[in-house]
Amino acid sequence: MKKLFLSESLPQKDSGGSQICRVMKLTASFLLLCSCFAFASHANSQNAKVSLNKTQVELEDVLNEIENQTGYLFISNQHVDLKQVVSVDVNDEPINDVLKEVLKSTGLTFKIEGVNIVLRKVKGHDSVQFLQADQQMRMISGTIVDQAGISVIGANVVVKGTTIGTVTDVDGKFSLEVPKNATLLISYVGYIDQELTIGNQSSLKITLHENTQALDEIVVVGYGTQKKVNLTGAVAVVKGDEMTKRPVTNATSMLQAQIPGLRVVNGSGQSGNNKVNLRVRGQGTYSEAGSDPLVLINGVPGDLSSLDPNAIESISVLKDAASAAVYGARAANGVILVTTKGGVNQKTTISYSGNFAVYSPTRMLDVVTNSVEYMNLWNEAKANSGISSGLYPQDVIDLYKNAKPGDPEYPNYDWLGEHIHSAFSHNHNVAVSGGSEKMSYNVSMYYANEKGTMDGHGFKKYNFTADLQSQITKWMKFGSYVSFMRSDRERPYEGGVDGSFTSIFAQAPTYGPRRVDGKWVYKAYTWETNNKNVIALVGNDALLKNTNYDANAQVWLTIDIIKGLSWHTKGAVRLIAEREKEWRPLVKLYNYHTGGYMNELDVGAKGLNSNDYHTFYTYLYSYLKYDLQTADRNHNFNFQLGYSQESNDYDYLKGYRKDFAFPMTELDAGSTELQEASGNLEQWSLMGIFGRFNYNFKERYLFEANFRYDGSSRINPDDRWGIFPSFSAGWRLTEEEFVQRLGWKWLNNMKLRGSWGQLGNQNIGIYPYQAVMENEGNYTFDNSSLSTGYAQTKYANRNITWETTSVTDIGVETTVLNGLSLTFDWYKKKTKDILRNAQVTGVLGLTAPVINNGEMENKGIELNVQYVNSVKNGLFKDLFYNVGFYIDRNRNEVTKFGAEEISGHYLRREGLPYNSYYMLDCIGIFRDEEDVKNSPKQFNDNTLPGDLKYRDVNEDGVINNDDRIVIDGRFPKFEYAMNFSASWKGFDLSVLMQGVEGKKHYVTDWGLQPFRQGSAPTKDYVKYRWTEDNPNNAKYPRMYFDNFGGSKNTRKNSYFLKDASYFRLKNVTFGYTLPSELTKKILVDRIRVFFSGDNLATITSYPELDPERADDGRFVAYPQNKICSFGVNVQF
Repeated sequence: MKKLFLSESLPQKDSGGSQICRVMKLTASFLLLCSCFAFASHANSQNAKVSLNKTQVELEDVLNEIENQTGYLFISNQHVDLKQVVSVDVNDEPINDVLKEVLKSTGLTFKIEGVNIVLRKVKGHDSVQFLQADQQMRMISGTIVDQAGISVIGANVVVKGTTIGTVTDVDGKFSLEVPKNATLLISYVGYIDQELTIGNQSSLKITLHENTQALDEIVVVGYGTQKKVNLTGAVAVVKGDEMTKRPVTNATSMLQAQIPGLRVVNGSGQSGNNKVNLRVRGQGTYSEAGSDPLVLINGVPGDLSSLDPNAIESISVLKDAASAAVYGARAANGVILVTTKGGVNQKTTISYSGNFAVYSPTRMLDVVTNSVEYMNLWNEAKANSGISSGLYPQDVIDLYKNAKPGDPEYPNYDWLGEHIHSAFSHNHNVAVSGGSEKMSYNVSMYYANEKGTMDGHGFKKYNFTADLQSQITKWMKFGSYVSFMRSDRERPYEGGVDGSFTSIFAQAPTYGPRRVDGKWVYKAYTWETNNKNVIALVGNDALLKNTNYDANAQVWLTIDIIKGLSWHTKGAVRLIAEREKEWRPLVKLYNYHTGGYMNELDVGAKGLNSNDYHTFYTYLYSYLKYDLQTADRNHNFNFQLGYSQESNDYDYLKGYRKDFAFPMTELDAGSTELQEASGNLEQWSLMGIFGRFNYNFKERYLFEANFRYDGSSRINPDDRWGIFPSFSAGWRLTEEEFVQRLGWKWLNNMKLRGSWGQLGNQNIGIYPYQAVMENEGNYTFDNSSLSTGYAQTKYANRNITWETTSVTDIGVETTVLNGLSLTFDWYKKKTKDILRNAQVTGVLGLTAPVINNGEMENKGIELNVQYVNSVKNGLFKDLFYNVGFYIDRNRNEVTKFGAEEISGHYLRREGLPYNSYYMLDCIGIFRDEEDVKNSPKQFNDNTLPGDLKYRDVNEDGVINNDDRIVIDGRFPKFEYAMNFSASWKGFDLSVLMQGVEGKKHYVTDWGLQPFRQGSAPTKDYVKYRWTEDNPNNAKYPRMYFDNFGGSKNTRKNSYFLKDASYFRLKNVTFGYTLPSELTKKILVDRIRVFFSGDNLATITSYPELDPERADDGRFVAYPQNKICSFGVNVQF
């Protein structure tokens, strides 16, 4: 029995798996309501029986025993004295009779409302001064909903200063007799308390706003849930409703700027291929095992990008070993737990969400598109490069110069502007949810159509999701989850990373992609250089088309064996299939002016590639869980022990045929004269035992221990089993009596926590410990027939074992001033026994074996500050707002590596971040001959004015490789985000800003080097290039043709290392919910219209393109998207 003060809500009881999907939205009292499903036999309150024999005990003890026997919960406020001494002796008596007996001399009365029993003072015992016997009373009614318009079940409604109150029913409705001019106090766990003056109103519609700092919030953790206040690990949570404010189709991208310590990089704006990279607290290893976190969807490994974003209830990120150790060999890089929406015990609701958006590039190169200027610069660049052939004659230049504007024969064609442009996209979601005491359901469908901002790119996505849960008996619950995704993606043949952009960019403005007679164009003049005509690829359907399927089916069963002891089992099957077709037809290209044949379109090997890939995954886990509480409720124990096994089969089949008589894109339509086929099958399995022990004393002192004992088929049988333990503890200082005696009312909560544990990484390829024979081709032994030859190509090492990551975390969580929360974490993550190829000489003849050798360390801090409050009076009364920010810093260091390695502009050396930048330091551009003469000799180069100038680091008077230095920027110095949200009278606003500081990218070629494959220089380069007339203020070297002047300028140096720091207005969402009085006239419960903008503004010193990209490499990359969208949410 808990006292229910005005600022509290219903006490909590955990109903188990059925409510996990709504842990961030539904509160403890809703879980209480669902727990009554397990006690269906007691649904009739008049039939509940109680046996008690208590003498001279406190009333609270008697009520606690009644709760334990019946499943009811008592509700009271601070005016109800629960310390009164009572006696009772009954045997199997109805609860009504028992309560009358217990309360007969206490001055209290009761009322049974559903599964709640509300205690009040008997009239005449109430000491509240304004309730007079002759005061006029009247009846009011109302409905309480959350911000999404969903009914809030079990919310407290109390008349301020009295014991008059009630709770809302399953439809969120209430009715109450109140005094004239009464003020209502509305409260609910997880939501901000409201105070409402009734006035003359008799029918109320009250909207509650979520309190993101609620201590009683239930958080999804590994194989279960825990109260946020009792967590001892580093767990961060983001709600699905916050994520879906962004108008993007990839749920993984939505995690950006949401959680400190989780780095999300959108590597590309390419539709259906965002190349999203997730890192939890830095790069954990440099092996092929990778640093990707484990992603679990309702407890089963899955792909977050395959989900319908609207189906996500919440996402928990397990950042330290204490929270992730139960996943053992898969958790070294952190764990992301995705919980999808389930049904609730309420009437059926149908909801629709639609979003209509315009995508455009965030930033784009501004290049020379005037043909005359292009030709003159072409000639200048060739002259600077010492090339006398292939120049534009003056008469050709004059033809373009004297042409009338818009003359198609002599164009100023803007390749980027014409073929990289705004595109229209839209997505839609329809969901049906509801339920009863026996069953709940949530079924949704989703469709997204995303047009690429570059011609030839497109993506469509279809989702179906169904979550069903059934209370079979009071002790057995069954559930299922099914999701299906299909996606269709297409893009032109690229021939390299972001080849489409490169191809469009590497064209001259002197011609367009097609002649007026419909012929596809190669170029305007024979001396011009260019890349492939991508528009011709698109026009001839020379596209790579992928159709992907991802089906995930799960069933689970929970059995309550005895009080406190439950058994949970889940089985899952996942099927992933991909069909890939690439059509490469013969396409003839012609001269733009004459129409004469010039060449064939570059499509690679002509013909049809048709490839199928399949993954079949099975997963089973089962565990026993036992909760124990001592009679005085001071000591709380939780024991959990489980078993899991999983297996994975992956196979592919590839086919190719060359000659096709007509463009039918099926293999059988091609000739059998030249065809190829290949295929393979890979299998692995993992088995494990896991356990957890929790203890807390009065929710003051907290302790948790976890372990996982895993065995993997990827490891040699002699060493394949490993144990991964963790230990964590917490101390809630605000529960200490000495702190409470200080009277610091401003200090609401403070918790110190610390953890240590070990995690593993088993993603090391398929059986690397075995000697493998590979097909090395065909050989002849008699000059008349061929025999297939096999050989071992790599040394095997049977002694390899797990990579092991140890994580130490120390954290502080504080809430002050009833709204300001602060979370701080310091961590150290050290990975040892890194799996890598041995550093051996090539004379061995075979590829080096995989060995355990290497260590890496990540250290960092995370700070998250949030403030929640509301305006109590004035013009903006009832304005609810939340403002906050976070910052995280990570430092990566290779602590054990072996002999240092230099690979291009990367250096791998102990004591430095992995793959540190290592190059010459460019300090400017030579101004004139005198500057060249007075500077150290640079290699054996023919250095000219206008060339790059390097720093003589060792001051030996010569520039050579000994002057290379380590330059920071491989990893960001820190990342940060700021958020603001507010709601008032139906309006809602949210703003999200995100930044990265200290990150650099090493980029080269197209876009930085003028006339690379004929690509036009940028206008900025033309304006600020070195010339004899501009020797002192040059930002760029002299204009060279294609190769940037050769190795004297292109050798690895910091000129190509660009600052990719940025601050971005990530998202702005503004919405308005129409008054329910209007919408109900058209039989609609709720209508909300909104605008949402993504990547609206970016501040950066990165040149011309977006600074957020996958990695180093070509400067030109598919642009990020700026999105402006309008949408509507409708609920019936």
